[in-house]
Amino acid sequence: MKAAVVEKKGASAKFKIKELVSPSIKNGQVLIRNYASSVNPIDVMVQNGKSLLSSAGFSDQVIGSDFCGKVIQSRSRLFKEGDEVYGMLAALKGGAYAEELAVDASQVALKPQKLSYLEAAVIPLVGLTAYQALFKVGRLQGKENVLITGCTGGVGSAAVQLASTIDCHISGLCSEQHRSYAKSIGCDVVIDYQNQRIPSGARFDLIFDAAGMYTYSDLKHHLNEQGLFVTTRGEMNTLKGLVKTAVDVVFEPNMKFVFVKPKANDLRALRDIIERGDLKLHIEKVFNLGQLTEALSMKQKGGFVGKIAVDIGG
Repeated sequence: MKAAVVEKKGASAKFKIKELVSPSIKNGQVLIRNYASSVNPIDVMVQNGKSLLSSAGFSDQVIGSDFCGKVIQSRSRLFKEGDEVYGMLAALKGGAYAEELAVDASQVALKPQKLSYLEAAVIPLVGLTAYQALFKVGRLQGKENVLITGCTGGVGSAAVQLASTIDCHISGLCSEQHRSYAKSIGCDVVIDYQNQRIPSGARFDLIFDAAGMYTYSDLKHHLNEQGLFVTTRGEMNTLKGLVKTAVDVVFEPNMKFVFVKPKANDLRALRDIIERGDLKLHIEKVFNLGQLTEALSMKQKGGFVGKIAVDIGG
């Protein structure tokens, strides 16, 4: 099988397409012919050598989390050969930038029929992150007020659409150039984070920092008394931000992290929402497996809405 291997790491990181041995499966697993994947921030971190696993000295390291394809062998009673499926591999370990994947059945669900392989492949990691952040960690209820930072990125745009399904009032932070897109996916109020402030009197039941750019201390004055601040990582781009985030984690019970988990039950919940027509992510550009270096470079530069898809072919 073909796979995109991280050839070298750091600022000039590159991928090389190699022929690797097809994986074998154990009881409770399925072998998937993978047709599509997508690019996520964690992929850029690993490619650039900014995770523990990326510096562990593995040879022929294949990264990538999202997958969508067809079962070609099953040792699970939940799936049979020919089933179209989607899901995600553990984000730090990866392995999805490959034609074949051995995956635990607990990380897989039947693909939404409404979507193509590419359309379904951009959803798992960001969709699960948003779903778990809002409903599992954030305990969001119907008609509550929610603020979502980075509301036009992959996680943020999924979160806006999911919050809309329970009639929440949604305020979103993004750049001015993406205002119309934010409104189109369900934001009631759009705030240009570069030139506008959140109104001083605005209060929220949940603030979801999908951009991972803020700390609890930055936004706590906008929370209701029992409101929660949920973040994907906190403000970790500066030493000051790291210190503030560390202090908040220890002393602020209303600050929570979301650590995405590849759960089949949550994938099925997302599939039901998708089939109702309430969740679909914009694909900004499609790259093939041999163009992964360019795809991750585009992700690192940013400035676009939605997701980057990877066509693995087949």
